[in-house]
Amino acid sequence: MINTTKKISALRQILAALEHFEKKNYECAITLAAAGEGQCKEKTTTHLFRLIRAKFSADETNAVINWLKHPSGPNAAEITEQEVVVTLIRAIQKFVGTYEEAHQKFKDFSTWCIAKGYTKKDFIEQAKPNAAAKA
Repeated sequence: MINTTKKISALRQILAALEHFEKKNYECAITLAAAGEGQCKEKTTTHLFRLIRAKFSADETNAVINWLKHPSGPNAAEITEQEVVVTLIRAIQKFVGTYEEAHQKFKDFSTWCIAKGYTKKDFIEQAKPNAAAKA
């Protein structure tokens, strides 16, 4: 048995999602990132999820996440690196927005995203400098 909190659980899930992403276990990375994102209370409407939702329906926004969670839909799917990156950014931004903290691995991923051209700026820059508790 463990004692945990929404914050600790979300952090652990997002960190595990990053580990799975590095291994190219995209299904696990998306599912864990989405779960971590879902545990964070929304405090701002400026994170990536809200920007996406302003242009796309809920079904379009969460198509791959829902495909991974439910038996409906086609039997096979192609999951791109970009889909995983977007889901990870959503989760990280929501965590940072909720708790005003960023883990070093979030910062490293943000730097990687900039180098790969997924984003032009650090997407966790609004976080306080102190890192989240180690998971």
